[in-house]
Amino acid sequence: MSASDQSGGPGGWWRRWRAKARAERARVERARRLYADAAARARRPRLYTDFGVPDTPDGRFEMLGLEIALVLRRLRSLGDPGTELARSLLEVLVEDLDRNLREMGIGDLSVGRYVKRMVGSLLARAEELARILDRDDEAALRAFLRRTAWPGVPEPSDDLVRAFAAEVACTATRLQAIADAALLAGRLDEKPEFSGESG
Repeated sequence: MSASDQSGGPGGWWRRWRAKARAERARVERARRLYADAAARARRPRLYTDFGVPDTPDGRFEMLGLEIALVLRRLRSLGDPGTELARSLLEVLVEDLDRNLREMGIGDLSVGRYVKRMVGSLLARAEELARILDRDDEAALRAFLRRTAWPGVPEPSDDLVRAFAAEVACTATRLQAIADAALLAGRLDEKPEFSGESG
């Protein structure tokens, strides 16, 4: 190590800054891959055909939020690297929500308020869902989904709720089975040992 590096001089500061910037860019790219995979899962037709989720902007947002919540739970089980990647994933989500709201015609002065409210709602639900899954509470999972997964549907049927709760639990198990290194590399598509998921 040069004297400049050891003393924190200009050369050492610049190298550290560049290394930090490269690491941040790489983490954001991994988060973008995770987000793209989660968004693709949220668009699966069977969510709307088999499980009766409304194919509306609200229904699609709920499914995106659910997929993101499941990924956040898994990432946060990985310590600091997972927590950092989870933070980048949320930043990518904010960017996407901001862009979509603007495309929908929401005015510039209102976009930030809308995004803040949407992300706050998603995070609150993600924390609740994580607690439910951590204690393996099937009844609480069904109650949670009944309340959140069918916006605009007054009373989803018990069969739909039961089937969708099983699907969500299966997805959570699938995420647990994916290798830590694969998730930290931004991959949800690695085939895990667990193969019980129906979708």
